[in-house]
Amino acid sequence: MVNAMTVSKILKNSSYVLSAILITACQPPSPTDAALATEKSPTVDTPVVITDDSVTITPDHILSIKPSRYQPSLGLQGNIEPIKQTQFVTVHPINVEEVLVTKGQWVEKGTPLLVVRRLETESKTVNSSNTSDDIATDSGKPDQDTQVQNGTDVAKQTNAQDTNANAKLNQPTLNNDTTIKKTSSDGTEPLTKNAAIASSSDDEVNSSKGIEISKPQYKLITIRASFSGRVENLYARAGQKLEARMPLLKFSDETKLHFTAMLPIQAEPQLSVGQTVNFTAENILEKFTGQISKLTATSQPKRLMVNVDVIDNEVSRKQLLPNMKVTGRVNYGQIDVGTIVPKRALHDVDLTELQAPPYKPLTPLTANVWIIGQDQHLKRYPIEVVEYNPSTEQYLIAGISNDSLICLADLPLDSDGKKVNVS
Repeated sequence: MVNAMTVSKILKNSSYVLSAILITACQPPSPTDAALATEKSPTVDTPVVITDDSVTITPDHILSIKPSRYQPSLGLQGNIEPIKQTQFVTVHPINVEEVLVTKGQWVEKGTPLLVVRRLETESKTVNSSNTSDDIATDSGKPDQDTQVQNGTDVAKQTNAQDTNANAKLNQPTLNNDTTIKKTSSDGTEPLTKNAAIASSSDDEVNSSKGIEISKPQYKLITIRASFSGRVENLYARAGQKLEARMPLLKFSDETKLHFTAMLPIQAEPQLSVGQTVNFTAENILEKFTGQISKLTATSQPKRLMVNVDVIDNEVSRKQLLPNMKVTGRVNYGQIDVGTIVPKRALHDVDLTELQAPPYKPLTPLTANVWIIGQDQHLKRYPIEVVEYNPSTEQYLIAGISNDSLICLADLPLDSDGKKVNVS
């Protein structure tokens, strides 16, 4: 009856129309109420009279609030990637002595992947008084082993800790030089390994004024896998000489998958680690489940990065593969109440995204509607479009109070604040 009373105020100058509206408002809702004033209704196209201080419309331009319950949610979209994946890149020029694996091969933890040797550096002449600082001696250690570190290890290490890491791996170094660098795509900082080997101490003395230091003869470096995985890409071949900053191989564990989605930073209060995410993959009918594992706020631009780990089960193992595009949703908050409106009620919005399943926007979709307040004046009101119902061709919106009326007329912007008359 609140709507009926409001309508009666708007229509107080027309006793005939007032009676008709009051009778209609007091009737119980019929099954066809949802289709009230749809795009096909000819009465909606009735001309609207606009003056400097008022807008005259017909009763068919007025839509009463029709509430509907819904669960607030956010859309997440990304590409499936292995959680553990590593790429080796050269820091100094090297020679690839042996390639021990092939592209696509699955290898177990500890398996040798490559054997490389750092190329000799240019010789230099130094003053004899400085030879103690510039000549390196043979360490007498066996050939070098370098292992791929998993994502957890990488996150715990920085360049400042390289010396300790070398001591644990029994790796001698030469002036803290670095031969191989491992980079990780799991969001952690790249890890650099000191993998250069001390050179021979057989230096050639050419004169009493200076010392000619021979080019160091670096020992072999064996790159091993520290977790079981697959050789995703192999860029090196035996006998190949590679310059600095060249890729060697990409190694990943495709049995543990995740995807990363970007959201507006305003979504951060609604999300937390551990929340369930239901998602689908392109061209696959089955539905999959994941959990939010990490939330990271980025500054440039200001966005929220959401990491979702795929729940490992028989369905996901058989069908999900790296680089698949996935789309999911995560629920938040309590059940809310929205309003059902036809497309004609929505302004300043592109609704194309909602025309295909799941008929919900990935991020909140803002629009404007015309509201008739209790003071009988128009107001252009911002709302969010929640969902589209293809069977009724209606939209669910949030942000409208239940004591308002929606005007379906297509009005110019300067109608804001004008009084409504109904004829």
